[in-house]
Amino acid sequence: MKKLSTLLMILMISACGLVEVCVVCTEANTGVEENFCGSPEEVQEFEDDLENTGSQYGQNWNCTGA
Repeated sequence: MKKLSTLLMILMISACGLVEVCVVCTEANTGVEENFCGSPEEVQEFEDDLENTGSQYGQNWNCTGA
């Protein structure tokens, strides 16, 4: 029984790394869309990079979960 609970715990922990989310980002002035899927951390980094880089070019990106 102890081995089974340990195995289940390992599976649950490893499954946490497999969470994938998607986001759709739209540029307000042009309507251009960018889609991205990845881990929550990767998606947040994508959004931050897109918004920071876009602001340098006068772009206004809005992102929503897909």
